[in-house]
Amino acid sequence: MHFSRFGLSWVKFNALIHLYMTGDRGLIQSELGNKMLVSRANITGLIGRLEKEDLVVRKNDPSDKRVFRVCLTNKACALIQSFLPVHNSYMQKIMSTLDIHEKEVLISLVRKLNKGLNLI
Repeated sequence: MHFSRFGLSWVKFNALIHLYMTGDRGLIQSELGNKMLVSRANITGLIGRLEKEDLVVRKNDPSDKRVFRVCLTNKACALIQSFLPVHNSYMQKIMSTLDIHEKEVLISLVRKLNKGLNLI
């Protein structure tokens, strides 16, 4: 419900926020797939769907014509900019249920999991 009010899903948001954080540079399709932990086939399909919604464009990489960079459209940037304050407020409410010690433990565990992901 949280994402759907903005026409998003968790997967769409995850892709768009990774691209948003890169600015105009965008990401190579495989980089985006790696960040999202999805297969090459899944990322290709997702990018295709996002293109149909006019949220991303594929551009030739200037340094390697064999690969595409995925970049946000102006429509996607506006969507993310309107959604982020709502999302941040939502996350703040969720996190407010944890006391300071629980938050520290959560952060420690997430860091540990992140290290494990980097080993894969």
